[in-house]
Amino acid sequence: MSKYINTDTAANNKLSRTGCALLLPLMLLANKNNEINKKAFTSTVNWITDPRTWNKYWAELVKKGILMQLDKSTWMVSPHECYTDGISHTTLINKWNEVRNAIK
Repeated sequence: MSKYINTDTAANNKLSRTGCALLLPLMLLANKNNEINKKAFTSTVNWITDPRTWNKYWAELVKKGILMQLDKSTWMVSPHECYTDGISHTTLINKWNEVRNAIK
C-alpha cells in the first residue's frame, strides 16, 4: 500500500516549524481512511512532552485545515494532504466535506 502525500502543504499553509515537523508522522501514521487516534499519536510522537504545547500545535493543524475531529478521540487528516491507494480519493474527499459541512 502506498501513500500519496502533498509535499506543498507546509509552504501553502504557512505552518510553524513544529507544525511542519508533525505533518510527516501524522500522514504516515494515519490509517487507510485518513483517520488517526490523537492519544495514540501523541504517545508515539513523544518529542513534545507538554500537553499545552500539543494543544497549541494540534489547534494550528485544525485551523489550517489539515485535521478535523470525527469523534472524541478520532481525527481525520485532510485527503487533500494525503491518501492511500487502498481507498478511493473521491470517497475520502466526500467524507471530509460531509464532516466539514456538519461542523458548520
